Amino acid sequence: MDRRTARLLNGALALCCLVLVLAAVYPVTTAESHSTQPVDERFTVPEVDDYRATGAIVADGETALKFEGAVTADGGRYLFIDEGGVRTEQFQASPGAPVYSRLVVEDVGSTDRRREQIQRDTDRKLIRESRTEGDVTFIIKQNASDLRTDVSGAASVVVRSLYVVGYQRDIDPSQEATVYKPENGWYEGREPYHITGATGQVRTVSDTTGVRSAEVRWDQTGSAGTYAELALVRLTGDAPTTYDISVEFKSGEPTVRRPAWVTAVKAGSEDR
Repeated sequence: MDRRTARLLNGALALCCLVLVLAAVYPVTTAESHSTQPVDERFTVPEVDDYRATGAIVADGETALKFEGAVTADGGRYLFIDEGGVRTEQFQASPGAPVYSRLVVEDVGSTDRRREQIQRDTDRKLIRESRTEGDVTFIIKQNASDLRTDVSGAASVVVRSLYVVGYQRDIDPSQEATVYKPENGWYEGREPYHITGATGQVRTVSDTTGVRSAEVRWDQTGSAGTYAELALVRLTGDAPTTYDISVEFKSGEPTVRRPAWVTAVKAGSEDR
């Protein structure tokens, strides 16, 4: 082998080593999450007068938030939220009517603080408090509130959790829907993070941003802006975290039934 060929080979090897070093230090490309899209292009709760909605955010098999809500055009509203150690169920017979809430708390140590918060609120009245071996239940009556806003708010929390990743847009003419599929990649946030194993889809109503349904999953490794950091985080911790996010909206006239515990309050137990 002559000197010129040897120099060329050595140069090529050096370049390969440099590329490998840079790949360990810097990601190849950085993707844009959905949160970077213009406000009028981000996923939203559908703007309809009546609907029923369900949704959940699950991290590594643990439910962070689960909700079920319903809103009728001129009738009842219903909302149930499960946050793990706290479950809240609410009912309103019609706009302007009192909102009745049942709050179940597993952390009995926070009972006094929660009771004081309820009693300090002049818009709320503590009707009943009961205790079992594992939790405490508060029954509350609230005036001057529209439960429609709370139902929309719970749905928005799940919809906005979809903003973490970017999506590839497609059209499904057979169902008059726009389909978005989550994408893997490196993303910039308060700290850089890496998304892998992204599957599922988000469907919006026709060309609007209103979400019809979503069923997505991805693995997320935080505090990792380079391949070297990604490897280190995964070796020294429990990363990645697997997220399962689902939400569904059904428009039309839903039926909202009065829960049995509200019927008991209306029957006269409110004053006991």
